[in-house]
Amino acid sequence: MKKFAALMAIIVAVTFSAGLVISAEAPAGKVTIKHIQKTKEPVVFDHKAHTTRAKDCQVCHHKNEKGKEQACQACHKEAAEGKVVALKEAYHTQCKDCHKKDASKKAPTTKCDGCHKK
Repeated sequence: MKKFAALMAIIVAVTFSAGLVISAEAPAGKVTIKHIQKTKEPVVFDHKAHTTRAKDCQVCHHKNEKGKEQACQACHKEAAEGKVVALKEAYHTQCKDCHKKDASKKAPTTKCDGCHKK
C-alpha cells in the first residue's frame, strides 16, 4: 500500500509540475502586438480568450510542435524570406481568415479598426 501511495504522489507531482511549465510559457492574458507597427496602432490580443476558442494551439502556431509553440515573429520576419510570408501578412491572413469563419460573431470585424484601436 505504501508503494502505491508513493507512486500516486509521484504521478500527481509530475502532472502538476507539467501543468505549471506549460501554463508558465503561454501568455495568460492580453498581449500587445507591436513588432511591425508603422501607421496603425498596436493590436491588443487576448491570448487566453483565443486559446479557449481555438481549443488547439496548432490552429495559430501551425508549424510548432505541441508544447513548443513560439511567437509568430520567431519564424515570420518583417520581410518575406523564401516561402515564409512576412509577419504582417501572416498576422493578417491568420487572424482575418479565422475571424471571417467565426460563426459566433463575437470576433471583431475584419476591418482595420476592429483590431487596431485608435
